[in-house]
Amino acid sequence: MRRKIILKRVFIGLAVITVLANLLFGLAIHYYPGGNFLDPSDEGFDFLFGAMSDLGRITAYNGESNTISRFLYTTALVLLAVFVLVYNSIIWKFFQKKKITKWLSLSGTVFGVVQGILYIIFAYSPADTAFSRHIMLIYTAPVFLFGAILAYTIVFFIDKEFPRINAYSFLAMVIVTVLFTITIVIGAVRKDLVFHTSRRTGHTLFNFIVPIVYGLQAVGVILFLGTKQSEQFKKKIEK
Repeated sequence: MRRKIILKRVFIGLAVITVLANLLFGLAIHYYPGGNFLDPSDEGFDFLFGAMSDLGRITAYNGESNTISRFLYTTALVLLAVFVLVYNSIIWKFFQKKKITKWLSLSGTVFGVVQGILYIIFAYSPADTAFSRHIMLIYTAPVFLFGAILAYTIVFFIDKEFPRINAYSFLAMVIVTVLFTITIVIGAVRKDLVFHTSRRTGHTLFNFIVPIVYGLQAVGVILFLGTKQSEQFKKKIEK
């Protein structure tokens, strides 16, 4: 019983992490000195032409030091990495009863762990001083993110014991990811200002959506640990 209580507290802590991450993202935007790819002299963060990656620059586009914004942004990414690593290290253990959920959850966890590691590397890869690595991670990390959430979306829909909040929040995230990817592809083909700005605005919104969905995942696990269906898992962890 004690281990179950500890596990519940871990997921309460993970839920708090997601709220804190979004708060830090918001503060990073607030303290960003200014400038973007279109107008380096612009003041503050521009939601149409600015990118979240700007918040992690050593020097802002306008030439000013970006120390405060970068610290807040980097801390938020590291916190999300902690969430992803802890969440994926635990969640797969809930789905060992069926062969399909066992292997799907394990696959999702592998994708998720790699994603968490890439979050940390990305946090310390500023666009202005580590551009090549930064760009590589921008296109690599989402693949592992999508692999993890897709695998677990299927698992949550197969396993009827888990709260539906887990299944539907991840499903919504899969849909958002696909739509965002389509926007990026169209923008890359057309290369006009409309799709360029929509990609950047979409990326900013996506960065706030991810912690919200993660938070819902943590809440779902907390709810599950309070149900009778979790008794079998409780016996397993208390052995």
